[in-house]
Amino acid sequence: MSDEMTTKSSAIEVEHVHPIPADARQGTARDLFPVWFSANLNVGNAFFGALAVVLGNNLFWAIVAVVLGNIAGAVFMALHSAQGAKLGVPQLIQSRGQFGFYGALLPVALAAFLYLGFFATTAVIGGQALSAAAPAIDLPISIVVVAVLSLVLALIGYRAIHLAARWAMWPLALAVVVVTIASLIHGGLVFDVSGFQVGPFLSAFGLVTTFLLTYAPYVSDYSRYLPVDTKPKDTFSWGFWGVCLGATCTMVLGVFVGIQFDPNDTMASIGQLFGGGGVTAVILLVTAAAVGGNNALNLYGSMLNLITAGTAFVKIKASKAVRIWMLMPTFIIGLIIALFASAEFSANVSIFLSFLLLGFVPWGAVNLIDYYWVRKGEYQVDEFFNSRGVYFHDPKTWTYGGVNWQAIVSYLIGVAVALPFMNNGLIHGAASKFLGDADLSWIPGLIVTGGVYLLITIPNRRSAVVKAA
Repeated sequence: MSDEMTTKSSAIEVEHVHPIPADARQGTARDLFPVWFSANLNVGNAFFGALAVVLGNNLFWAIVAVVLGNIAGAVFMALHSAQGAKLGVPQLIQSRGQFGFYGALLPVALAAFLYLGFFATTAVIGGQALSAAAPAIDLPISIVVVAVLSLVLALIGYRAIHLAARWAMWPLALAVVVVTIASLIHGGLVFDVSGFQVGPFLSAFGLVTTFLLTYAPYVSDYSRYLPVDTKPKDTFSWGFWGVCLGATCTMVLGVFVGIQFDPNDTMASIGQLFGGGGVTAVILLVTAAAVGGNNALNLYGSMLNLITAGTAFVKIKASKAVRIWMLMPTFIIGLIIALFASAEFSANVSIFLSFLLLGFVPWGAVNLIDYYWVRKGEYQVDEFFNSRGVYFHDPKTWTYGGVNWQAIVSYLIGVAVALPFMNNGLIHGAASKFLGDADLSWIPGLIVTGGVYLLITIPNRRSAVVKAA
């Protein structure tokens, strides 16, 4: 990271959803590694690995589900990263190129749900860590403290988030290593390959994959300041390895402590692992700070998302005041949700992730196929902000009244086909019952949506070939 980027990190960012000017572009693709590595390499994320145990997997198959799920999710997440450097705009503004100027409000609405849910969930995890480190601090107060830390980083913006991730990487790594070694020493970890169950395994695989897929709507937000000539393979590889290594290490740790202690309360389990004392306090304090930093990504993304929604109807001038106002809805509502979170925390998070899987996998299929196969990264970026431009009306792409029906039809078919494969405690689809009660909705959601979109856009691709000739 350049010295200029470091010195500016304390200044509140002004740029919002409009293209980043060439003179403001800086850094290299490797700057993405600490952002995604640090965001996931904190003991707090062990909670999501422990879910694999909650779902009924033994040690061996829970680890396999975690590893494979992280690889699958990281591939799709990293593919979105190249879009930020190429186009210089946030991910959901870029969705106007696929769904239409107003059609993009569909993923924007889904993203609002995502940011709110993850901000609340992560605030609870961070609060649990702080409260476990300092029992004198009640959980509600701990949640507020962690949430405020997230708010400060999100307010300052892009450079502060990058810098905080860079400095946090080694303390976080040390904390994860120490807890992992302690867990291995504690014992009670039996690797039994005979305990395979189709339903719990596939459900865990899907939830872990979803955890990384949920970065897709805002992964470009953290690459859009990179120079436009940044190679896509570099943004992919640095993003992939950062998120995959960080998430895998912490989730495998979550499997360990979930098997050994209570999988529904990872922070309390870590306290039991060390028997309290100074080491426990330090690790949990580092974790609480890391979770607060990680949660800044949810607030920052929610701010850009709300501005994206607003610019569909009115012009919004970039300013510090706008940043503050657009941060507050997710912060306030998410904090209230976190403070009144149900005791059935793990079960509710599983349901939440399942619905995110249903909503965002079809969106990701349309986004990636359109970017890499249909338009090959060529969009009219200025038209993203023109309410009566090519993304408002274009018969070649079935775009009428600001809605691209090629994308919408593909998306809706994908969701409809995925529903029978869901199983999340609220919906138990007929197809899921025949497949070990696993939630496999992401598979038809991905394949069917992608297949339909490829079929519908054949004329678009033929037209592009003829024009190029």
